[in-house]
Amino acid sequence: MTPHHTKKGNRRYCYYVSMDVIQKRPTAELRGPQRLPAAMVEEAVIGEIRRLLRTSEVIARTARALKKERPDLDEGTVTAALTQFDNLWKALIPAEQARVIQLLVARVTVGEDGLDIDLRHDGLGALASLMTPAHEDAA
Repeated sequence: MTPHHTKKGNRRYCYYVSMDVIQKRPTAELRGPQRLPAAMVEEAVIGEIRRLLRTSEVIARTARALKKERPDLDEGTVTAALTQFDNLWKALIPAEQARVIQLLVARVTVGEDGLDIDLRHDGLGALASLMTPAHEDAA
């Protein structure tokens, strides 16, 4: 799906359109929804990111990725940082939120069964690194 919008009067309506529709595939080949309200898709994506950031698999993978750059960080520190995502998200302006999504999400696929979100694991590491205390070298 790709973002689109329409205007009616002074109102702007944002939504996502299926690539099937954009590529003008025959109706018989269309699977899943053709258009979805942007707010609904974006809320679902953020909700899924919040859920994924709390899973042990994502935390462990992020901690391993960060070990190369920040050997001082352990899994507990990464866990604490990732659980602060909600506070970070609320503090960001929309442009910064969009940047975080670009950093974290490689692809969102909408199908008949729901959303499938592919995360950028390097983006997770970058986000966690920004959210953890800075490493202080011993003097």
